[in-house]
Amino acid sequence: MPKTFEGFGLRLLYPDNWDVAARAEDEGDQGVTFEIPGGGFLALETLPITREDEIVIEEIDQLIREGYEEVEREVVTLPGAGPDERAVDLRFIYLDLVVLSRVVLLDAPPSTRDQMPIAGRILVQYQAEMNDFEANEMVAHAILKQIRDAGAPSSLG
Repeated sequence: MPKTFEGFGLRLLYPDNWDVAARAEDEGDQGVTFEIPGGGFLALETLPITREDEIVIEEIDQLIREGYEEVEREVVTLPGAGPDERAVDLRFIYLDLVVLSRVVLLDAPPSTRDQMPIAGRILVQYQAEMNDFEANEMVAHAILKQIRDAGAPSSLG
């Protein structure tokens, strides 16, 4: 039975074996981090409309490079991505494991902007060791689809 996350204008289903990580007080209430079995995570953060995508991606890239020597960066296009969606994969070695960190920026849906008028984009960062990444990738895609669908025009009249 999936669990439900509700916050910052989103209602998302996620697996019952994932946990919501506690947030430090200084992290605020504009995001959530799901802990994935095996040590990975999927984090969502709302970003102000004034933050440029490339600056956000560069900041994450730099943080990872500060901790790891060789980082490979690749721009990717995800299934179902809208024209304004950006996605970058960052690969690095931790101990003897290949870790993949996927950074996705997509438009905040109207329900998020209604609650947080300054929110323009949602940052999704999905990171895990390669085997765990691949094992949970379809769930990450399903969460992205839920965010995209929250912004799609309703077909109900």
